[in-house]
Amino acid sequence: MLADLKRLWLVPAFKTLLIARIISNLGNGLGPIALAFGVLSLEEATASSLSIVMAAQMGPMVLFMLFGGVIADRFPRAMVVGVSDVLLSAFVIANGVMLINGTATVLSLAIIAFISGSLNALWWPAFAGLMPEIVAEEDLQSANAVVGLGANGANIAGTVAGGILVAGIGAGWAMVADGISFLIAGLLVFTLRKYGKTRVQTEHSPTVYGDLVHGWKEFISRSWVVAVVAGYAILNMIFESVFAVVGPVHAEQELGGPKPWSWILAALSAGMVAGVLFSLKIRPKHPLVIALSAQVAVAGWILTMGVTNWVPLIMVSAFFAGIAFDFFFVLWQTAMQSNIPRESLSRVTSYDAFGSLALAPLGLIVAGPITEKFGSSTTLIYMGVIFIAILAVMISVPAVRQLEGKTPETAEIKPESLNS
Repeated sequence: MLADLKRLWLVPAFKTLLIARIISNLGNGLGPIALAFGVLSLEEATASSLSIVMAAQMGPMVLFMLFGGVIADRFPRAMVVGVSDVLLSAFVIANGVMLINGTATVLSLAIIAFISGSLNALWWPAFAGLMPEIVAEEDLQSANAVVGLGANGANIAGTVAGGILVAGIGAGWAMVADGISFLIAGLLVFTLRKYGKTRVQTEHSPTVYGDLVHGWKEFISRSWVVAVVAGYAILNMIFESVFAVVGPVHAEQELGGPKPWSWILAALSAGMVAGVLFSLKIRPKHPLVIALSAQVAVAGWILTMGVTNWVPLIMVSAFFAGIAFDFFFVLWQTAMQSNIPRESLSRVTSYDAFGSLALAPLGLIVAGPITEKFGSSTTLIYMGVIFIAILAVMISVPAVRQLEGKTPETAEIKPESLNS
């Protein structure tokens, strides 16, 4: 791990990107806790109120993700990431100010959540396609892992701080701090805008529709991508519902509020750090089979919350879920970056994100009412069982089982991926 970091640290653009991700993930640790308990702190707020705000944030991410991929393949990706982060910071800070001065409502929080989700739809495809422009292809898995390690370490600190800030001085101040982190990170990434280039448009250049069609063809031609994305449409619907709605409501009603929830999320983030470290050591021949099998631990965390209110045990299960979560993420991201043409990567990534999140808004909308009707514990148990069943279906797909990982010795090294 240290050898990878020392080698990659000598690449100035990678160092800037890593620092930016660490700063923004400090805010990402604060944000979910601040927003969830900020909504729940409003007068007459219910689990359904939280569902409305979270669905308003997730919906545009799904609706606009494909166009975000087109934009990221047409313009310098670092510029898209930087501008998106800076704009997002303004709206997050506005949310915080409204919570501080008491003018926030479910409607106002939902409107800003919609804008924030729209900006995230631009940010993600651009960020996912940025790494191959900065490091050589044989360093992709190591680079993804190092960034994941730094980001998750910062997320732990942000999550713990979020619980303390929300419980101590209020959700609004935590949200303001979240916005400031986005501003700093966006300005840092914007300095990398020379990486990548604006695609020259001529009368023969493809239209936006043409780009979408080409991206769809690249996406649909790989059955292993389609199978994983289809499965994760359901898995992400469950995970996002637990993370954003059912979990906070369960913590508020059964576990003692924002502090225990922040400890649980910190354990999840700590596990993600361990998962990234694990991914540096393991280069399996069939990465998707191993990575998907490990996701049983995520289901285990959800089930544990459903059957016990003992926070230490929930934290342990969250830790193992975090290991599985980021172990999969690193291997999946590397598989995409290694097997999809560079010029189409952001568009295919946008189809990946679009499909994987397609059902998440629906899950967020129904999570609140379902929790109110059946109770948080029962809802969590059924979610965990469904999670395991979907994993089994995904692993049964031949293309998923047969995909082989590219090692540094077998990866194709393209000149344009090397730094000058």
